[in-house]
Amino acid sequence: SVARQLGSAMAASTPSALVFGGRGFVGAAVCRELARRGIPVLSCGRSAKVGAGGELGPGVEHRSGIDVLEPETFKPLLANARAVVISVGEAPWTERTGGSRDRAVKMNGLSNVSVLRAAAESKVPRVVLVNATMPNWGLIGGYREGKEMAEAEAKLYPENSGLGPDSCSVLVLKPSVISGTKYWGSVPLPFGLAMGPMRFAMRCFAGPCTWLEGKLPGLFGGVLRPPVLVEELAIAAADVIEGKQSQGVKVLGTEDLVGYKSA
Repeated sequence: SVARQLGSAMAASTPSALVFGGRGFVGAAVCRELARRGIPVLSCGRSAKVGAGGELGPGVEHRSGIDVLEPETFKPLLANARAVVISVGEAPWTERTGGSRDRAVKMNGLSNVSVLRAAAESKVPRVVLVNATMPNWGLIGGYREGKEMAEAEAKLYPENSGLGPDSCSVLVLKPSVISGTKYWGSVPLPFGLAMGPMRFAMRCFAGPCTWLEGKLPGLFGGVLRPPVLVEELAIAAADVIEGKQSQGVKVLGTEDLVGYKSA
């Protein structure tokens, strides 16, 4: 059939790494870092338009029309994939600005789970999930539920894929605030400049911040952490895809990611 032929053609041309949400802020940074290292990479997303991550640059192919909640739109791409990076979801405040709790769970949890299960079925050996460290606020309950659902699924990946902890690498990235340059169309928005002083201050006062989080976890838990540079996330993800991480599941929180350098 035409569909089968298309699937075969897509699978045959599958690059080493698939980045779901590759037009986004974090996804685009991961794409550029992989391309810089000479790793073939395919950005996957719904739209062909430039997103918050800006131009993907040379060495990155983009495939539009991908819906992470509809596995048939991307499953053929997984057949020869060396790695999958999942960087999809919505900002926590959308739950209170016209969205809903159910939508937040769907976009931040079920969407990620859909890709993880499809990757497990195809036995992709390396997986990176971009997750989050977040406060325990009821205002973002759906966002948190979705993120926790995605992390739980990622931790089950070695078992669900049948690869076992000795034959696959799973990395869960859990930054708090992410700093860097976002784009509004072609206009750069250098949030990194604004967050630089906050990052410096929170690193200097890490002890008091940790103490305050421990004393008032319901209010400050997961909040008083220095921003993580988007480039630090990209380097950590690329290290796993290059095989620089040991096998099994690893979780990197803000304390591991701030100042992260390639292994």
